[in-house]
Amino acid sequence: MIPLIVAALIIPLLTAAFILFARARIVIKRIHMAGSIITSTVLLTLTYGIYLSGPVGQGLLYMDHLSAVLVTLIAILTFTAALFSLSYMDKEVAHEPSPGKAVKRYYILFQIFTFTMISVLVVENLGLMWVAVEATTLASALLVAFSFSRAAIEAAWKYVMVCTVGICLALLGTILLYFAQLSTGLEGEALSWLALKAIGGKLDPSMVKIAFIFIIIGYGTKVGLAPMHTWLPDAHSQAPSPVSGLLSGALLSCALYVMMRNIAIVRDSLAFDFIQQLLVGLGLFSVMLVVPFLLVQHDVKRLLAYSSVEHMGIITLALGIGTPLAVYGALLHIFNHAIAKSGLFYLAGIITQEYRTKQIMRIRGILAQMPRLGSLFLVFVLIITGAPPFGIFFSKFIITWAAFAGGFTLVGTALLVLLGAVFAGMMHYSFQMVFSSQTGTEHTTPMGAGAATAVIVSLLLITISGFYLPDALETVLHQAATIVTGG
Repeated sequence: MIPLIVAALIIPLLTAAFILFARARIVIKRIHMAGSIITSTVLLTLTYGIYLSGPVGQGLLYMDHLSAVLVTLIAILTFTAALFSLSYMDKEVAHEPSPGKAVKRYYILFQIFTFTMISVLVVENLGLMWVAVEATTLASALLVAFSFSRAAIEAAWKYVMVCTVGICLALLGTILLYFAQLSTGLEGEALSWLALKAIGGKLDPSMVKIAFIFIIIGYGTKVGLAPMHTWLPDAHSQAPSPVSGLLSGALLSCALYVMMRNIAIVRDSLAFDFIQQLLVGLGLFSVMLVVPFLLVQHDVKRLLAYSSVEHMGIITLALGIGTPLAVYGALLHIFNHAIAKSGLFYLAGIITQEYRTKQIMRIRGILAQMPRLGSLFLVFVLIITGAPPFGIFFSKFIITWAAFAGGFTLVGTALLVLLGAVFAGMMHYSFQMVFSSQTGTEHTTPMGAGAATAVIVSLLLITISGFYLPDALETVLHQAATIVTGG
C-alpha cells in the first residue's frame, strides 16, 4: 500500500513533466488524460485497500478511513475535471495569442494542483499537512489567474492574501499545539497527529483551547466559512470552470479534512461544549450570511460560489453537533456536495462560454435554445438545493435529523428556514435563465464528448448515492465518522 501512496504522489508530477516537454496539443491532452486516469485508478485502489485491510502507514505517510473518504473524492473529481477540460479549454484559449502554450500551462498547473491536494490527505504530520495546504493555495492561485484578465488577477491576489493570513493563523495554532505536546514530555514525533491523538487527554486544556481557536479560524478561512469567506466568490467565479469545480468540490473538502483531524485531537482535552459552540456558531452564521447574497446575485458563477459557502457551513455545523449521526451526515454531505457542485460548475462553464457572459440577466432561454443543457442545469440546481431523491437531500436530512436528535432544536429549525430561503434564491435565478424568453442570438453548440461524459458521470453518481452506497464506501464513511468522534 505504501508504494501506491508514493505512486499517487509521483504520477501527477511525472505527468506535468511529460506535458512540459510535449509540443503537439493533441499529445499534451493525451498525456494529461492518461495521467489523470492513472492517478484516479491508484487513488481508488488505495481506498479499496483501506476498506479491506484498514489503516496503513510508514514514516510520514499514512492513510486511514478518513483519508480514504477524501481520496475517493479527489479520484472522482480529478477524472471528471480532466475529462471536461479537454473540449472546454480548447474553446477557452481559442482567442489567446499562443493557445498551445496556454493549454500546456493549464494542464501542468492542473497536475501540480492535484499533487498538492493528494499530499494534504496522505501525510501523517500536522506541520507537513500545513505545508501541503499552503501549496494548494499557490498552485490553485495560478489557475484562478489563468486568463490574466484584470478581474482574474485581482481575484487571485485576494485569494492569496486572505488565505495566507488564514494559513498563518493556522500555523500559529499548530505551533501552540506543539508546545502543548512538549508540555507532556513527548518530545519525539513532533506534530504527529497519531501521537497527539494518543495523548490528547494529557494536553494542557488552556493551551489547546487557544490553539484550536487559531486552527479553526485559519483553516476555516480556506474552507470558506463566514466571515472569512471573502476570497471564495471571486476566486470561484474567475477560475476556469473545471478549476472552479475542483476548488469547490475538492479543495474546500481537503481543508475540512484538516479541520476534522484537529477536532479529533482536541476532543479529549477540551470540554466538547466549547467545540460545539464554536463550530455550530460558525456553521450557522455561514449559512445565514449566504442568504442575502444569493437573493441579490447577478453573476451565475458567484451564485454557485455562495452556494459552496452555504454547504461548508452545513458541514461545519454538523461537525459541531458532534454525534456519530451528525458526523456521518457531514462526511456524506462532503461527498455529495463535491460531486454535485463540480457538475454544476461544468454546466455553468458551458453556458458562460456560449453566452459569452456570466451575468444572469443576459443569460436567457437556455431550455429553448439548448434543451439538453438547460434540462441538465435545472436538474443540477435542484440537486444542489437538496431536492429528493438525490444524495444531497438525504445528507441534509441526516444532518437536520441529528440536530433535533442532539437537542439543537433551535439550530435545526433555523437551518430548515435558511435552507428554504437558499432554495428560493437559487430557483428564482435558475428559472430566469432556463425558462425566460430567448435572446436574439441563437446558441446551438452542443457539449463536447468529454464535457458531456463528465457531466453525466457526475449526475449518475449523485443520483445513485440517493438510493444506494456500495458496502466499501458505506463502511469507510462509518469508520471515518468514528475517527472524527474520537475513536
